[in-house]
Amino acid sequence: MITATVTGNVGKAPELKTTSSGKMMASFSVASTQKREGREPQTTWVDVTCFDEQADVVSQSVQKGERVVVSGRMQLEKFTRKDGTEGSALRMLADEVSISLRFPKKDREEAMAF
Repeated sequence: MITATVTGNVGKAPELKTTSSGKMMASFSVASTQKREGREPQTTWVDVTCFDEQADVVSQSVQKGERVVVSGRMQLEKFTRKDGTEGSALRMLADEVSISLRFPKKDREEAMAF
């Protein structure tokens, strides 16, 4: 497994669930966009999962549109869509989730308004 850090905007608010074994689990998506001069921006989506106390805190603290920094163990999962085509998704098991303070508060609030 690969350890990585992803910075981006939350695309789907954290959803808190309880696993069949009774553990709390929160999952959400992060859109990380790379902008290069002279090229179209490229967005990569990462599905993030966290467990236990962290899942509870994340579900109460993180909102859609908010800029976050997530570090953890990442893997590429392959799957078959309903139409039979093959797909893949980047999935991260989060060790740390934090709110990014890179931009001024006004800019962060505007980003969250989408």
